[in-house]
Parts: sequence; C-alpha cells; structure tokens
Amino acid sequence: MSVFEDLIGELKSENLLEDTVIDLGPADAAAAQTKPAEGKKEVGLSGEVQPPVDSASAGDVDDLLEVDIPNIEKPATEKEFFRKRAMDEVSSLQMVEHVLSGIEREHLKITPVPFDDLNAKKALHKFMQISGDVKTPEHAEAELALRQETEAWSYALYERDQKISVANVRRFCEECRPALSSQALIALARFYRNSPFSEDVRGKFDYVMTKLFSRVTEDEERKLLFGHAEMIGHVNTLYANWSSIALYTQEDDQVEVSLSVLRFEEFAIEADAAETFDELLETDFFNRVRVYKEEAAEMFYVPEVVAAAITCNLTIGNRYVKLIAKERRHGVEKVANMVEAKYGSVDQTVSSAAARTLILTDVLESDIGFDEAIPEETRSAPKTVPTAKAKKPAISAYSDSDKGSFLDNLLGANKWLMAACVAFILCGAGVYIWAERSAADDGTTSSVPTASPLKIEDAEINKFIRSPRSTKETLYAIVEPAFDSLSTDQKKELLGKIQQFAASKNLKKVSLIDKTGKAVAYASPERFELVGVQ
Repeated sequence: MSVFEDLIGELKSENLLEDTVIDLGPADAAAAQTKPAEGKKEVGLSGEVQPPVDSASAGDVDDLLEVDIPNIEKPATEKEFFRKRAMDEVSSLQMVEHVLSGIEREHLKITPVPFDDLNAKKALHKFMQISGDVKTPEHAEAELALRQETEAWSYALYERDQKISVANVRRFCEECRPALSSQALIALARFYRNSPFSEDVRGKFDYVMTKLFSRVTEDEERKLLFGHAEMIGHVNTLYANWSSIALYTQEDDQVEVSLSVLRFEEFAIEADAAETFDELLETDFFNRVRVYKEEAAEMFYVPEVVAAAITCNLTIGNRYVKLIAKERRHGVEKVANMVEAKYGSVDQTVSSAAARTLILTDVLESDIGFDEAIPEETRSAPKTVPTAKAKKPAISAYSDSDKGSFLDNLLGANKWLMAACVAFILCGAGVYIWAERSAADDGTTSSVPTASPLKIEDAEINKFIRSPRSTKETLYAIVEPAFDSLSTDQKKELLGKIQQFAASKNLKKVSLIDKTGKAVAYASPERFELVGVQ
C-alpha cells in the first residue's frame, strides 16, 4: 500500500474522513474502517474511545456522551518530529478541505471546488522516503518542496474560509454526522491558529478549541476534559507540534496576560452570579464578552488566555441553559417576544460569547435543564422523552383543558401561584457563585468553585466596595461609584488596606471589579496595580 493509502487509512481509522472523501478500493476501504493504525486508540464512527486507565480525566468523564479524548503528545525524537509534522500537515489540510467543502454544500449552497493536492502528496511521498537523516541537503530540499506545496494548499483553503462565517462553522461541526473526532478538531484548530489573523479566524479558533477540550453531558451542559493546568500544557504542546509562532513571551507581557486571564475569570463569575436571564441582558453582558474577545486580538492565542476563555465559555453557556430553563415556566412565546421586544435578536451575540450555537427559541422549546429549574413539587408526571425532531409544547399557566369547570380553573391557578411563590423565594435566597482559576495540576475536571460571602467590619473600606466574597485564595468585591472619585494615591492606599484585611483571612489575592465586570484593581504578593493607571 502506498504512503497515500497509508495516510487515508490512518485518517479513516481516526474517524477523520468518510469513504466519500477519497475513494479507495473496496478492500482498502474495509481495512481502513476496521483496522486501527498501530499505536492509536480505536475510534468508532460514533466517536467513542476507551481512554487509558491512567488518564487524569478518565474518572471525570464517565457521564459524558462523547469520550473521544484528544491524544496530545510531543514526538520523542527529532526524526519523529519532522515525520509527524509532515504527515500531520497534509492530513490536517485534507481534513480542513473536507470540512470546508461540507460547509459550502450545506450552508452556502455552492458546489465546492477542491484544491488539487496531487503535488502536495507527491512532495510528502518524497519527503517520507528520505526523512531518515534530518541533516542532509536532500532532507532540507524535500522539506522545502513540501512546505511550498502545503503553504499553497493552506492559502487556497484560507481564501475559501474567508467566505464562511463563524456561525457556519459552529452549525456544521455541531450537526455533522458522524460527529467530528478530536483529531479533526485539532486539524481545524491548527489551520485557524496558523492562518493570518482576523476576528473571524479568532472566533473560529475560539469555538474549535472550546469544542476540542470539552464534551456535552446528558443534560446538554458542557464539561472540561482536563484540569486547568493540564489544559494549558496541552495547548503549549499543540503549538509546538504545529510550529506556531509564540506570542507575548516576554516578562513585560506577563502582566497583560494575567489581566486578560483575570478578565475572563470575572466574566465567568458574573455569569454564575446572575439569577435571571434578563439580568444578563440588562447589563449587556453577552455583548461585553464579545467585545472583549475582539479587543484581546492576538493576545487571545496565549495558552493561559485560551484556557481561561474556554472555561469562561463553558460557564456562560451552561448558565444560559439553566436561566432559560427557568424562564420556560412563563411560556415559550411570551419569553421569546419579551426578549425580542426589549433587546432585539440576541442569538448571535450569545453564541459568540459562549462559543456555542444557542438559539433562544430552540432552547426554550427543548427539555434542557427544565426539571432542575423548577421546584420539585411543581413538576408534572414523568414525561415521555421526545424524539430528535419532536418539539416540546410550551409550558404555560393554563392549558386548553383549563377552560372546564370553575373548580378546575381555581386549582390550576393555585398551583401556578404556588410555583411562582416558591420560585420567588428560591431566587431571593440564592447566593452569588464566584470563581477563580484553579492552578492546581490535579488533572481533575475544572469547575467554577463557590465563593462565600465575607464580612468586612472596617467602615472606611465598606464606603468604597460592596458584596465582598472569597474563594480559597482570593477576595473579590465590586467597587462603589465613590471609588472613582478617589485620587490614584487614595485608591492605592485603599487597595493596600483591603490586601491587609485579606491577608488576615489567609487570602493571597484581591480582585476589584466595577459594576460592569471590568477589572479596576488587583493585588497579590507579586503584583499591586490599578488597571489603566501608570
């Protein structure tokens, strides 16, 4: 079998390509689907894979519908690095070609014009034949020829991709059957990371990386596959394998990187603290997240920032699902009309903020999170699970059957009133959920820890901050409008007092934000600064 057929066989065994993408003979096609590549995990068409027992995340993803864990590792030798990079480059471009062609057919309704990749495959074949000694002139010449061909292919794909929106990529990846494997997502992430920067490219990279490092649970929430520190390590490894240019590596850049990470953490805090969907819309939360991602520009690609953004995306998306489930008791049409009248269409803004397709009416009409969002005593009898195409009728205070007797109407009204009262009490008694990034390399699934209310007795401090809360290391608080009237020296003095108080409670850090969620001050043993003040 030639190197080309070996490549296709490996791609198919990893669920990267369908039979229709590149035609093989019947025997080769059957072998490609039934015989996994040596040293690889066996992946079926469903995307399921048995993770290794010693995997750090194995115990935390048992409840996930998809457990196709990304296999991210560095080549062992220099020779293996060059061979793997060459194979991965061509296979990644082939996969991107497949995805873009699918989007063009399904969403743009145009006939794809694929790139003529014959020269690239010839160059790969030649390179693989002489790649034994990486220091010979022949090796350098073959590598240069291969790079020229792959760059031409990559640029052709980039030009096609410019006509494709972020929403198109999201919908195709979410609706693709069979689902794209982790290796396919890695190929897309590689393509976008190494493409010329634009906001659309960054948005697609944001979505693909979020999908790569998380999986959907049975209740349609998403969970991370790796702990925070482990995820940063994997991103660094991917960049090294892709030969991606490192950005913001100097010490002078670390403060800006830390602030970007902190900003995404604060967005996650604000999302989890919201008690109603309307609360997030009134503060223009989703648009603020979208704008901040745009302002981050290439800073977004820094591994620490990518990891923080992925965690933030999951928090926002999961909270959105829960809050919309709570709104369903008011009726699908009523909620949709209310949102449309007050805020216009919010679907694209929400989807951009959460790096996930979230259509308000679709979420309202689904059963996602509904049972958890309403008091247990008000839930109806067990429901029949609808099929994929069936839509759940809207839940409203009165149904057509309530037009019967006066007693039926009275009981129906009382039940609804009781549900509303219980919901009001639960909302009134809710506490803010706060979070900070977990820096421990424990390999567990990252989640947003709960922050506890913190009482500060100092009246001088309380004049300028409110809602102080703490996690295991950080004191969070929202500054009052009076904080802005202070001079720079007075602000620093106040921040110093808060830091001293935090230290007395064994808290190492202080993070102050304004009412819109923007960071205004930060203090730790290593850093003390007012944001935006020289």
